[in-house]
Amino acid sequence: MDDNKALVWFPVDTDSMPAAAKAKWAAYQKANAAAKAAKEEFEATFVAAAKKAERIDANVELAFGYKFGRLAIAKVDPSAPKKTSSKPKFSF
Repeated sequence: MDDNKALVWFPVDTDSMPAAAKAKWAAYQKANAAAKAAKEEFEATFVAAAKKAERIDANVELAFGYKFGRLAIAKVDPSAPKKTSSKPKFSF
């Protein structure tokens, strides 16, 4: 694949998939919903434990990062405006 060309995405009509693919799609969606719920529960438990241990202030919000199988956290300023600008570009 040529890295200089943008990918062209096409929405899939999942109702038109063969039964086997449709069943796997449904199983994937169910697993994804369970993973999302587990992630939310973990993050709430982590924040509660950190506040109880007085590792973060009561009004602090955290952002969680999950990259390369590792966990990272960052303090979030709830009053800061959301970034809407594009990301900086890397060049040599």
